[in-house]
Amino acid sequence: MEDFLNELNEEQRKAVLATDGPVLIIAGAGSGKTRTLTYRIAYLIKKQLAKPSEILAVTFTNKAAREMKERLTTLLGSQALPLWMGTFHSVCARILRTEAEHIGLSRNFTIYDVDDSVRALRKILSSKGLSPQKFNPKVVQSRISRLKNHFVLPENLLEQELDDEYDQIVAEVYQAYMAFLKKNEALDFDDLLIRPIQVFDDFPEIKAKYNKKFQYILVDEYQDTNHAQYLLLKRLVNERKNLCVVGDEDQSIYGWRGADIKNILNFNRDFPEARIFKLEENYRSHNNILQAANAVVRNNKSRLGKNLWTRKQDGPKIKLVVADDEADEALKVVEIIHDEMYTHKRSFKDIAILYRTNAQSRALEDQLRRNAISYTIIGGVKFYDRKEIKDVLAYLKVLVNPADSVALRRIINFPLRGVGETTVNKIERFAEMENITLFDALGRVEEVANISATMGSRVKQFYLMMKKFMELKDELNAVELASTLVSEAGIMHHYQTEYDQYESESRIENIKELFATMEQFTREREGEGRDSDLAAFLEEVSLMTDIDTWNESSNAVTLMTLHSAKGLEFPVVCITGLEMGLMPLQRTSADLKELEEERRLFYVGMTRAMESLYLTYAKYRRRYNAGTYNTPSLFLDEIPTELLEFKTRIAGTRGASRGKRKTERKAKLEAYFQNDDQNQDRSGEFFVGQKVYHETFGKGQIIQLEGSGDKMKITVHFGRDGITKKLIKKFANLTPLEEN
Repeated sequence: MEDFLNELNEEQRKAVLATDGPVLIIAGAGSGKTRTLTYRIAYLIKKQLAKPSEILAVTFTNKAAREMKERLTTLLGSQALPLWMGTFHSVCARILRTEAEHIGLSRNFTIYDVDDSVRALRKILSSKGLSPQKFNPKVVQSRISRLKNHFVLPENLLEQELDDEYDQIVAEVYQAYMAFLKKNEALDFDDLLIRPIQVFDDFPEIKAKYNKKFQYILVDEYQDTNHAQYLLLKRLVNERKNLCVVGDEDQSIYGWRGADIKNILNFNRDFPEARIFKLEENYRSHNNILQAANAVVRNNKSRLGKNLWTRKQDGPKIKLVVADDEADEALKVVEIIHDEMYTHKRSFKDIAILYRTNAQSRALEDQLRRNAISYTIIGGVKFYDRKEIKDVLAYLKVLVNPADSVALRRIINFPLRGVGETTVNKIERFAEMENITLFDALGRVEEVANISATMGSRVKQFYLMMKKFMELKDELNAVELASTLVSEAGIMHHYQTEYDQYESESRIENIKELFATMEQFTREREGEGRDSDLAAFLEEVSLMTDIDTWNESSNAVTLMTLHSAKGLEFPVVCITGLEMGLMPLQRTSADLKELEEERRLFYVGMTRAMESLYLTYAKYRRRYNAGTYNTPSLFLDEIPTELLEFKTRIAGTRGASRGKRKTERKAKLEAYFQNDDQNQDRSGEFFVGQKVYHETFGKGQIIQLEGSGDKMKITVHFGRDGITKKLIKKFANLTPLEEN
């Protein structure tokens, strides 16, 4: 046991040994939090403080759960297998499969992804005669999702007197949507979180069962939990309060989708007896990168406070690269890749290019393709979102849950079998009158009025085929069932004949890859003694994220948003688009809370870098069919200049981009911090990016201008106190500062 603990540093060891009562581990980027969590679990089992089945470990991604399971298997062998480990959604899905009857569902319920939810809402909005222009199904889905994350149910909304007509209609649609889900034996992602809370509140004996079962609960990435997850944990923790949460408030970047940083900031208020440990030694990055990241995030007020440090050497300075526009920026990124490869013998997979918005990838991709640089995008078209994959999965969903009308509508006329929308609508109306599912109504198509015998025969043929495979469901394994159904339904034939050779081969290969994935899933689950049937596979697929399907061993440059990069690391990182309006985004600049989250996002990007960090900025950028002149991100000003190296061209570059580079004079380089007149969006004597002074708030930088004349609103970020103020020009009393 002593040898086991010697592999930890002093603070990690303290966190592992603090086994009783609530514990908060503040774990900075690259500080070994996964190791600490894993060793804590292993210690509980080795010391026989708990059986593996009495431990619940919640991770942020399936990828993190897999990594922890692999480490635990190395430490403990097969005795770690009975552990409950996974994301909040996967753990909740497992609970709900067991307790489904208490919420009036079959244990084979379908989990709707966002696309499924939008399809359902589009149908509901249409049935209510609501215009999709005024009530965009995607917007309504987002509103409902946010309400669920805050544990606001339709009945809570309808009890209120809502002043806004739009909100009143959304509340009614929300209620209809919940009824639709119930009828279709389905839950959406957010239901997976709120339904267990309802079960625990309505059935105290079930809550007591899980309180007794989970003697120790560990939660990773606690800073990214939302209100529903917070409430769920409060119900799962028993009287012993053996709850250990690990997180970093400086990496809380999901407020836009409901995450509440107050959960981690107020942990010791919820648990006054909590012990707090800080993991501040970083094992990932060179010292210059850490010092720069510390200097940036220190400007935030919503912090528990820590200071990352490392035993590693300083390493190279952070390189700040100034580009003329997004095309020049992309060209310079290519030069960076070539230089890193030839100078430092890098592979493509050692390099990541990060950006704030997905739209930024276009120019980068163009240059990478032109220069024959292999790359992969996280956040592009996901494997499980490809049409051919969703088509096959829809067939499988109906086999498992015939009540799922969304999946059924997708496949009833795919491949084409001459069953049109009008026919389906007639059958659906019949199903509603008879109070049966749409699938059951297909089996009684001869009773439906105004459907010809020929059309009825087509419908009945489809129904009988699906019915046959439903009966075979328990006789064949998942791969045999899926491959046989795909063949008999004519899906393979459809893709062989309806597309050109390249696309046909590509889609068929994707379907074969799906079968291979199913086979691997079955093998792994059977090895763990867990469910490996079709329902279990569909659940796993429905909870997949971009990161879960990323092949990190592939030798390709990785492109992704800053949000997607959390939890990853690369020897070389290039963060692009560091301009006001893009990083931070324009809509976030005037709100202190959102501005701090943008700063944390930049901090996350910086701390992904192990050895070399590049920051790029384009003086001019085309966005939304318009071009704008830009000023550098205010976050760049927060990096100490002694840690920066300014670059106008990348020394030692070679390859296909040679001859295309533009030489910039030193004066242009120095103009980076001197708001060059011709490159500013000016309005009177004030302009975005200008440094100003206010007698009360001190030095600041203008980040937004609205309107004109004396009534113009000037938004200024004051660095000293980390505050943002919106001032009227006439009364602002701002003094422009001359810059040296």
